[in-house]
Amino acid sequence: MGLFSNNKKPCPICGNATPRLLATHIENKTPICSDCSSKISMVNGKIDELSLEGLKKHLAMREENAKYLENIFRPNKKISIGWTNLNIDEANRIFTIPLNMCGNTNNPPVFKFEELIGYELVEEQCVIERFNKGDVAPQITPMVYIPVIHVNHDDKDNKQEDITHSFKLNLYLSNSCWDKVESSAGSASGDEYSFQIEHSKHLSELHMITSALTAIIGVGEKGNSVQNNANSVAEGIKTFKELLDGGIITQEEFNLKKKQLLGI
Repeated sequence: MGLFSNNKKPCPICGNATPRLLATHIENKTPICSDCSSKISMVNGKIDELSLEGLKKHLAMREENAKYLENIFRPNKKISIGWTNLNIDEANRIFTIPLNMCGNTNNPPVFKFEELIGYELVEEQCVIERFNKGDVAPQITPMVYIPVIHVNHDDKDNKQEDITHSFKLNLYLSNSCWDKVESSAGSASGDEYSFQIEHSKHLSELHMITSALTAIIGVGEKGNSVQNNANSVAEGIKTFKELLDGGIITQEEFNLKKKQLLGI
């Protein structure tokens, strides 16, 4: 126990021994214990800038966050994202995404609707959908995949390798502790034929998430609705029609996006 802990440098919060290796540090390189460190929820780069008083306030806020989740937070929408969920409480206009990067997944940070200012859906490091506060409609940039042929010189029949594409969701926030949250958004894989089916299915599921995020962000700071801008609506529908004609999205996905743009 003593080999890996340092009793000579007790945690300034609780007085417990701090780790000798890989300890979390706040301002002035002051180490804190693992228990207190696990309660923190903020971008890593901000932790070492915390003063002792700032850390105490943050931990008090985290306790209030836990009480809020237990007593007030009542999500009416739960949408799967990779290994976690987007949990939305529309009545209180708040949401959570329980991620390990945000600390204790049993006490995920509660974000207000107005704090979400944009999102990006990323496929294989390429942004395929983006929406920011003030935009009229999501910007869609479908990714083109190329089948990979495995050449075996000892075999007359060259075999095509399975295709695997991973997805990630980036959220941009105007929050004092988090300005960006990244979440795995699953993957699609298979040979050329089955990949197209799995890819289309997975994108359909992801569009349920991005549609919910679009609704949270809104359609502009002035409160203008999508249907009030006829030119933008027409352009949005045209974009999704091109995706439909190109086989990127299904008829069902096109109908869903069209209704969303028209506000019906």
